[in-house]
Amino acid sequence: MDERHVEMTSPEQGATTRFGLSWFRILKYTVYTLLMVNLLYYLWEDLIAFRYLDAGASLGAILEAFAVTIDYVAWMVLILLFELETDILPEEKLKGSIKWVFSGLVAACYVVLVYAFYGYYAGLADYLAFEPFPPGEVCSLVEHDFAHVTMEDRYIALTQENCGAFSDGEVFKHADDNIIAAAAPLAAATKLGWIDVINAGVWLLVVLFMEWEVMLQVRGALSRRRLIILKTIKGTLYLILLANAIYWHVYGAFIDYWDAYLWLFAFVLIDLNIFQWDDTQQRKEAAASNRA
Repeated sequence: MDERHVEMTSPEQGATTRFGLSWFRILKYTVYTLLMVNLLYYLWEDLIAFRYLDAGASLGAILEAFAVTIDYVAWMVLILLFELETDILPEEKLKGSIKWVFSGLVAACYVVLVYAFYGYYAGLADYLAFEPFPPGEVCSLVEHDFAHVTMEDRYIALTQENCGAFSDGEVFKHADDNIIAAAAPLAAATKLGWIDVINAGVWLLVVLFMEWEVMLQVRGALSRRRLIILKTIKGTLYLILLANAIYWHVYGAFIDYWDAYLWLFAFVLIDLNIFQWDDTQQRKEAAASNRA
């Protein structure tokens, strides 16, 4: 049996259950399952947003509408690959054809994540494309299948029952799409758009450093000094992500900060895999040195 797998069920990681799984793994799989539930929720949200796109919307606009879902699927694939590399598969399996398959999947995910980052940027640009609209004419838009933006950056159908709420105060209409917004929700959504862009950029850096860390480990080149440097850099990035999650907690919807905390927790668990992986390698090297 691979020594890494023995270590994962050691007292430090917790006792195993009667099904042969450590509580640490059960915790990880529970977090991954919750992330899958969130994926389904965001897919539903993107489908709602897609409904309000202009009938002649371009492919780029459609992809932008599904930016969150596309981004999420790529993240789920990446975290599965990290889990396989750092805990499930023994090191001797991470070679040859499997290594090339993993590399191809990682490269594809990075392409998607970069494009999704562009989608978040384009989404932010959309909030900057709203123009003033006469409040007294809002109800005339109901028959044209319009939606309005909420404080939580959600799209709600504009109806005869709620259009009267826009009769007082500033109202803005998107230059191209069938969306309106009051001043306060638009300002809040714009701030959340900035947070989305920053968050997506920082997460890209996190996975790049984590991939580098895994690559060094597989090659046997992850020294203790390099490990500490990488953990320090990622720790700083995690603090930025935590600050974003707290912002969502204060100003966003429940799903936003719940999802942010889940992803942070998931990657911390992957980092614990790498720590355990490195510790096992150190023990192997020490044992080999003693035998020599």
